[in-house]
Order: sequence, then C-alpha cells, then structure tokens
Amino acid sequence: MNTLFNLSEAATIALHSLAIIGNSEERLNVKKLAEKTKFSRNHLAKILNLLVRYNYLSSERGPNGGFIINPRTRQATLFEILEVIEGRIEVFQCTITCGNCYFSSCLFGDKPKIFTTEFVNYLKEKTIADFTLK
Repeated sequence: MNTLFNLSEAATIALHSLAIIGNSEERLNVKKLAEKTKFSRNHLAKILNLLVRYNYLSSERGPNGGFIINPRTRQATLFEILEVIEGRIEVFQCTITCGNCYFSSCLFGDKPKIFTTEFVNYLKEKTIADFTLK
C-alpha cells in the first residue's frame, strides 16, 4: 500500500518504544516490548541498541535485564529522535527544479512545504514525556 505520508518502520519503532519505556516502572526487555507493540523482535532489538548507543536508553543484560529510559530522554523532542534514526530532515523539494519546470506555477503549490513544516513544528514541540499510556 502506498501512502502520501510515510515514516520509516525504524522511526516508528524508536518513537513508540521510547514512549512505552518512558512510562514503565520496570525494565522492559525486547520480548515484552515486541509483545506490546507487535514489532519484529530483531528490528526492535536493533533500534533499541541504537538508542542505547546514542544514550537515550540504558540496558542491562540477564534474567532481570531490559531497557530503561535515561532521565534526559524524557525531554527529548520527537524531532530529535527522528533525526537520530533518519538523519537530517529536509523540507519536500520537487524533483524538477523550478527553473526547469514546464509550468507557470507548481503542480503541488506550496502544500508539501506547508505539510512538512507543520509536521516538523509538531515534532519539535512534543517530547517523550508528553505521552502516557492509556
């Protein structure tokens, strides 16, 4: 299925996992998180280890091990996390540069730029601490 708006699975895993771990009173291991989120255990483990490497999470091995959120991570914005996973986020640009466009006005108008800017602003306003489990 194609969608007009798309976040990578890696970004979705990172953001949801941080919010879930941030709301947990106990360490959560990959198995528990995979059961809650229905994400692939292998992909989940890869993303969680990346978040440990960037110091958003701490992990402990063993039977009582798992992941906990680092205190500063609660104030990390969704945008900050997204850029860790995806790299630098850029505003939509048409593949035809304006000077080479065939039309007197852009077929897309300025909507892609507006949508991207609006979404980036939302991501910059929201922190991991803003989300609680139902």
